[in-house]
Amino acid sequence: MEHWIEHIGEPRRLILAWQAPVEQKDRVRWAVGELSRAASGAQFRYFDGTEFAELNGGRTPDDLRACGYFGYPAFDVAEKGVFASGVMDAFMRRLPPRGRSDFSRYLEHFRVQPSSSFSDFALLGLTEARLPGDGFSLIDPLDADEVERDLVFEIAGHRHNVGCRERLIEGRALDLVPDPGNEHDANAIRLEADGELIGHVNRLQASVVGQWLRSRQVQAWLLRLNGTPEKPRAFAFLRVRPLQGQKAA
Repeated sequence: MEHWIEHIGEPRRLILAWQAPVEQKDRVRWAVGELSRAASGAQFRYFDGTEFAELNGGRTPDDLRACGYFGYPAFDVAEKGVFASGVMDAFMRRLPPRGRSDFSRYLEHFRVQPSSSFSDFALLGLTEARLPGDGFSLIDPLDADEVERDLVFEIAGHRHNVGCRERLIEGRALDLVPDPGNEHDANAIRLEADGELIGHVNRLQASVVGQWLRSRQVQAWLLRLNGTPEKPRAFAFLRVRPLQGQKAA
């Protein structure tokens, strides 16, 4: 069964995340800043202080810098406040242009029909705007009020649970299991295949996915397996629909 995104979200904000290089022992995905919609298209700011600590499990910007982080190249991390000039251009350079001949194939990789209509801001969230090597991505924190939504996401921590990889088949259904006893995140959501852990929902999205599990019909499938032996990767397709008798917005 093929899965295609039918309901695309138009997020109000995206979280800029950063992950240390593969050779680093600590590869937690840090929340470092926020891209938000504005009259100019978008604005950007870095997280700091209490907000930074809350988003990163109590850890500090000094802990982040110790992992080799120096800020996003287009925006000086030493500057405080909001960046409002050239923000969308800076982040859209992470994506192929819509006019490129193979752009439809790029969309299909993320299970988006080329005929779908969505903003550049939504496109950044749909794809996470990853580039090889710099560790940055843009995460849609999701909206708990959405009744219908489809998305593709990388399964976090899969490299620690590759023992079951040879038994995994792309397209198979996955179980979403709340993991409130998780030592790193009380909102953690496990992704399991026949009771075997293959990874977790991204912690920056897990809280909303947990709310959806309590109030929506939520299904997940293994979309694809790729990466390298040193960095195996797995991606899931998530479908959120109303419960019986629940009306979509």
